[in-house]
Amino acid sequence: MAGIGGSSGFTGRTSAHAFLKSVLQNGVGRHVKQLKRITLNFSEASPSSRHVRKFVENDLVEFARKHPSVVVYAMPEMEQRPSVCVEYLNGREEVASLEKLKPDEILEKLDTYSNRSGVEILKIVKDIHTDHPSIQGQWHLFTNKNYTITKKLDYETKLYDTWEHLSNPWEQYYRQHEKHRLTNRVKLTLQEKKDLPLGKWGPILKPRY
Repeated sequence: MAGIGGSSGFTGRTSAHAFLKSVLQNGVGRHVKQLKRITLNFSEASPSSRHVRKFVENDLVEFARKHPSVVVYAMPEMEQRPSVCVEYLNGREEVASLEKLKPDEILEKLDTYSNRSGVEILKIVKDIHTDHPSIQGQWHLFTNKNYTITKKLDYETKLYDTWEHLSNPWEQYYRQHEKHRLTNRVKLTLQEKKDLPLGKWGPILKPRY
């Protein structure tokens, strides 16, 4: 794809990208390892496969014991370049070369594959994603609260009259008739508040003995 000024490549808008996601809500309940099969291809005598052969002889059994849900195949063939093919539960396959990798680097590479979800690695659009977005935006502990990090927290117990209106930070988003209803409430006497705890138009509570 030709770009501006004769340059080739993708722009920020056209490059492959995706939202942050998990495979089938994996991790909400019991975690299921997504890697299902590893195939190690290497030569029986080629010098380029010597590190893979050493890994198979010394470290492969321990790796398989550590990951019992993953099937590992060692496929020695003559004149075979060292490589690894991994398969995930979602059907994706990845092939990578193992040339010039030492045994500990091969082990680290396989551990990385075993901890992945199998989802293709793409540029993440956002750090947060939900399947059911809210029109109110992301919620956190200090949403709609006048809080500053330097302000000392007040842990004192306060007494409030539940009939009195308390201002809240999100009143600015109320509609006009909602604000009118709040500011023009019917005033009740103390006796009416005792007799009608659910309000003047609420149901009358029957006494219980």
